[in-house]
Amino acid sequence: MNTVKKLIEEGIAFHKNNKLNDAKIKYLEVLKIDQKNFQINRLLALIEYSLENYSNSLKLFGECIKAKPNNSEVYSDRAVVYHKLKETEKAEKDYLKAIDIDNNTNALFNYANLLKENNKLDESVFNYNLAIKAKPDFTSAYQNRGLVKFIQHKDQEALNDFNEVIKINSNHANAHFLKSAIELKKENLIEGFKNYEWRWKSSLFFDKIRNFNKRTWDGNEDIKNKTILLYSEQGLGDQIHFIRFVNLIIEKGANVIVEVDPRLLKLFKYTTNFKNIYSQGDKLPNFDLQCPIMSLPYKLKIDINSIPNKPYLKCNAENIEKWKKLLDKNYKNIGVNWQGGVDPRQDAGRSFRLDNFEEISKIDGIKLFSLQKINGVDQIKSKKDKFNLNIIDNLDNDAPFVDTAELISNLDLIITSDTSIAHLSGSLGKKTFLLIQKYAEWRWFENRPDSPWYSNMKIFRQKTDGDWDSVFSEMKDDLIKLFK
Repeated sequence: MNTVKKLIEEGIAFHKNNKLNDAKIKYLEVLKIDQKNFQINRLLALIEYSLENYSNSLKLFGECIKAKPNNSEVYSDRAVVYHKLKETEKAEKDYLKAIDIDNNTNALFNYANLLKENNKLDESVFNYNLAIKAKPDFTSAYQNRGLVKFIQHKDQEALNDFNEVIKINSNHANAHFLKSAIELKKENLIEGFKNYEWRWKSSLFFDKIRNFNKRTWDGNEDIKNKTILLYSEQGLGDQIHFIRFVNLIIEKGANVIVEVDPRLLKLFKYTTNFKNIYSQGDKLPNFDLQCPIMSLPYKLKIDINSIPNKPYLKCNAENIEKWKKLLDKNYKNIGVNWQGGVDPRQDAGRSFRLDNFEEISKIDGIKLFSLQKINGVDQIKSKKDKFNLNIIDNLDNDAPFVDTAELISNLDLIITSDTSIAHLSGSLGKKTFLLIQKYAEWRWFENRPDSPWYSNMKIFRQKTDGDWDSVFSEMKDDLIKLFK
């Protein structure tokens, strides 16, 4: 066999199997013999990109362009490197050059991605359309166009795109996962939670499935007298929200082991009747089956009318009593919370500012108590002279949420942004005013002033995206009526 041909075949085989350094060695051996081999120089440039040797990659792509100035693939490939380096203008120039040469499909797709990232959503959709027209089974283009439609709140169009992906590839995890958010928001919980199970295989989901070497409960197997591990996932609010479903498993006669985030261990030990509750990382007793807690709605076939929404956390009466001395019975005592996390992937648009409570603080006969912890507490100092906000020192110093839960149990009302406090207050059965953005996440559904999750919650939703003033004005009117 010809030496060059053999080296090329070996290099490509290594490349396909992601053995990048081995492929690089073979490609370099080819170039020692055939220095101007265009295709190998291009493949080597791609290897250098994958190895994050970006300057080498750009140099090689530049040489390829000199050799073949009308090859669209090389412009498209070099654009990807510039894109990665956030050199937007250079990336755009190369994408457009590749598109101009022969309407390069990969360039259309990646240029659409670049436009999406820079919030040029309509232009992005235009280029996804062209990529799909050129390649009708282009699943990534359908998926990303669907994502843009979802961002634009064009839910049906987004759903159509995700369904198109699934039609082409029925096992496309991202499409199923993205579809679930729309179905759940539309109150189609049966299909929504079914598709939500694809999260573990989706590249868009930030958690990884745990490996316990035990069967995952399928929802049908009789679990009476069997021991099942139910383990938490995702954020603290998610865990407080979904812990309610543990009770339904206990009612089936199972011996339940519950594993939760270490920060919530004491809260759940003090507010539930779970006999076996452990922190993530603890050595667990033996069990027969396991299931993530956020999969329970799917396994239990929960629909919008069967959500268990009675209070499911309860503080010890003696512990509640100790907080009463801090409260004046002549006032309506209201807990307030305004800031969630700071990660824009989860908190974007959910939080408001302490300033927004200024008018509410002037209502006769009410006292405001801060429930804010960590993020957002810096806002308190600048407001001290403007309105009276009661701060309880050392709240939750022993364990997160424990003191807060006992304090909430004594308060007359909680007013909160979409964060863990909303779930804690709702789960305790406390009267709760939840203030949310216009396009809130799926669990608050659409256009509802109530929550099927929490029987004592009222939702105040933005009518215009980003407008908290009108939300607070509406809520203030209800507050006055409530405490007349």
